[in-house]
Amino acid sequence: MAKLYHDNPTVFFKTATANLGRNGSAQHPDCRKAGGHGPTLQDEVCFLLDVTPEDTAADGPHSPAQWWGKFGPAVHRWDALTGTAAPVPVIRGPRGGIKLSPRFCEWLMGLPDGWVTQVPGVSVNEQIAHIGNGVVPAQAYAAFKLLREARQQWEHDHGPAPAQPTDEPISDTIQPPAADTPPRPAVQLAA
Repeated sequence: MAKLYHDNPTVFFKTATANLGRNGSAQHPDCRKAGGHGPTLQDEVCFLLDVTPEDTAADGPHSPAQWWGKFGPAVHRWDALTGTAAPVPVIRGPRGGIKLSPRFCEWLMGLPDGWVTQVPGVSVNEQIAHIGNGVVPAQAYAAFKLLREARQQWEHDHGPAPAQPTDEPISDTIQPPAADTPPRPAVQLAA
């Protein structure tokens, strides 16, 4: 496990976004950059990887290394951290072209296999849009844990934070806090 953190990947995939579910087809990342835009996850997966929809995912703990190119170290690490080998990242579109696989987006987000992709009546584009509109559960957990720890530290240093929302009237003007008032956490978390 220590090796996972020693070999820090330097190249990561773009994040799945809701726009991927309704935008057009993939473009080569160089073409996208020439047009003044950054490449999308779909651009990277469709043009920079050595994999086809007909390839099969591994039965073991890791997906085939030859698929991933420069993204290999990051994929290998996520395989190990999630305990699940990456699925084939591309599928055939309705006209026979290659497009981003919703199962791969689901895996990238750290969601259980089928969490979104096995919901009946949801199209491939809707699946990608829903996944792209979500949050990585592990990141959300880490963020709330950090906020909770910050609040606990603040309360340790300054006493209990006032309940939110307060019964104080809302002022028409914003007034800075008194100089001797310590800052208080912006988010009220359950104890």
